[in-house]
Amino acid sequence: MRNDINVTPLVDVMLVLLIIFMLMTLIMGRGHDVQLPRAKNYSSEKDKMQPVVSIDLDGNLWVEKNKLGPVTEATLKEMNQQVSAAWAAPKNPDGVGRIYLKADNAIEYSKVYPVLIYLNQQMGVGAVDLAIAKDDK
Repeated sequence: MRNDINVTPLVDVMLVLLIIFMLMTLIMGRGHDVQLPRAKNYSSEKDKMQPVVSIDLDGNLWVEKNKLGPVTEATLKEMNQQVSAAWAAPKNPDGVGRIYLKADNAIEYSKVYPVLIYLNQQMGVGAVDLAIAKDDK
């Protein structure tokens, strides 16, 4: 009789953990969480994997989950580098040249405007998808 370790239960547990982690990455949202403005003409378009740029209530700029700080020339340049790196990623063929912009619904437009101008004039972004939340009323 051999005293070997039975690895079948170990493999079963590892596969279950792998499936759980795969499902959690699908459930997790992209970008920084902000309170989005509501709209009645909401349409759910397929996510094209474009980079997510967020501006929170305090006026901080985020690229995906990376906080860059208040909107300044330096943070806009850092945003440019991170967005360019995201566009170069092989997972992103449909999102090149597009940005998904999430701004808190209570933020002043004067904090969003410099980001939009920089995206258009400095980075040459032709399509900015503005994030909204569906109005359930």
